[in-house]
Amino acid sequence: MLAAIALTSVLAVDQATFFKAIAANDVANVRTMLAEDPSLATAHSARGRSAVTVALFINVGEGFVDPKSNEILKAVLAQKPPLDLYETAALGTREQLESMLKSGAVDSRSSFGWTLLHIAAYGGNVANTEWLIAKGADVNARAKTKFLNTPLQTALLSGQYATTKILLEHGADALVRQSKGFTPMHEAALLGRQDIVQLLLDHGAELNSRSDSGRTPLGDAIRGKHEELAAWMKAKGAQVEEEKDVE
Repeated sequence: MLAAIALTSVLAVDQATFFKAIAANDVANVRTMLAEDPSLATAHSARGRSAVTVALFINVGEGFVDPKSNEILKAVLAQKPPLDLYETAALGTREQLESMLKSGAVDSRSSFGWTLLHIAAYGGNVANTEWLIAKGADVNARAKTKFLNTPLQTALLSGQYATTKILLEHGADALVRQSKGFTPMHEAALLGRQDIVQLLLDHGAELNSRSDSGRTPLGDAIRGKHEELAAWMKAKGAQVEEEKDVE
């Protein structure tokens, strides 16, 4: 009995260390731990989230890691862990998603308040984004989180041009304001993505949209140290306004 308790304790520590390495984007250590124990790819964090989901949402401070270039996610997926419905929306094929959703609703929500379209857009999954929209998914659905963001805004969290374009072409609101008044233009500017800034402008976004505290997209481009983008935006008439206190 004591030996079993000790083994359980060791496994718990190993899993905790594994999830800390994922959160820290420590690619080398994650690869080493997976090589030693491939079953870690099917482990769940203390919050009940799978290794796939935790790896999918690595935030390195400058923003979320694009799933297509996320080396830790690739290492976890290489062990072929089973994917749940929402992971499939982000990472699976249209056929896999369709099979899993036969008796479900396209606007069902994950445990963290995102619809399938939110996560497909975030994952840059063009096929699943298009299929969900064709099946009636709401392109302007609000996440049930404190951010209240739409699929367009979750696509921008990881810098997804292709799914951003699809959403805009199917009626996503380029002027939408999430919590604290931030618009898609703020997200694109903070990422330093001139291509997405232009795409948003082409679909009616405002270059000088302001958050509730007065932050402008140009201010966010400067904050992100994207000098070339900032200069390009200034040439188009972008302005900076000092932040103000919001009651």
